Amino acid sequence: MQQADDLFVRLATHAEVLEPALSWAGAGKLPGTHGARELARICGISSSRLPAVLTALQAAEDAGVVSKDSHGMWAVALSQGMAREVASLMRGARLYRDRVHSDANEVEVVISRPAAPSRLVAELERTIEGVWGLEETAVMLGQMAANATRRFSVMTPFVDEDGAERIVSLFQATRPGVARELVVRDGLPAALASKAGELKALGVAVYDFRIPRPDRPENETFHAKVVRVDDSECYAGSSNMTRWSFAYSLELGFHVRGAAAAKVCRLLDAVIAVSALTPYP
Repeated sequence: MQQADDLFVRLATHAEVLEPALSWAGAGKLPGTHGARELARICGISSSRLPAVLTALQAAEDAGVVSKDSHGMWAVALSQGMAREVASLMRGARLYRDRVHSDANEVEVVISRPAAPSRLVAELERTIEGVWGLEETAVMLGQMAANATRRFSVMTPFVDEDGAERIVSLFQATRPGVARELVVRDGLPAALASKAGELKALGVAVYDFRIPRPDRPENETFHAKVVRVDDSECYAGSSNMTRWSFAYSLELGFHVRGAAAAKVCRLLDAVIAVSALTPYP
C-alpha cells in the first residue's frame, strides 16, 4: 500500500498519460517496448502534446514504473497486477482533477517574440517543449477583448501609432454594452489623440493616473501594463502598446484567471478611482 501511495504522489500530475498506458499494461495488452509517439497514440493523446508524454514517461521512469532502453524505447516495468492498481490510482487522480478540483488560479505564459530571425526563438526550439504552450500576446489580448461581458480595461504607460491602432481594435472587439476603460499617464498620448473620435464613438472612458504630490516635486503614477476582463481575468506583463513591444522585442507576461486576477482587478479599480477622467480633445 505504501508503494502505491508513493507512486500516486509522484505521478498524479501525469495521470492523463499514465492511466491509459497502465490500463493497457494491466490488461496484458502492452507487451514489449514502444516509442513515445506510439504510446501517445495508444493513450489517445495528440502528437502535438508529445512533450507532455515525454515528461510523464521520464517521471514514471524515475519512479520505477517504466524503463527506457538504449534506443529510446519504453516498456512498463510493473507486474500486471501492480499496473492495474496504479492505473486505478491514476484514474482517481484524473477524475478528481476533471470533475472535482477547481484551481484558485489559472495561469498561462504569454510572450511576444523577437522579430525573425531570432537566436532566442531558435534556442527555444531546441528544447523538448519548443515554443509549444507559449501564447502570443497579441492573440491572447484579442481573445480577452472578445470574451469580456461587463468590463474591458487597458492600462498602458506608453503608446505609439501602432499601439493606438491596436487599442482601438481591442475596444472594437468587445461586445455591445461592455464598459470600456483606458488608463494612461500625463494626458492622452499624441498617438491616441488622433484616434479620439473613434474612442469617443466607442464610449471609452479615459483616465489619467498622474497625481502631483503635495510634499515633493514628484508625481504618483504607474509603469504597469495591465489588461482586465470583467472582475477575475487579466493580463499583466511587460508589453507596452507600441510597435516595438509587439514586433521586435521579447515581452513576457501572464494571463491569469481566478483569485490572483481578482486582486489585480481590484487594484485597477483603485487606480481608476483616484485618476482624473480625461476629456476628449
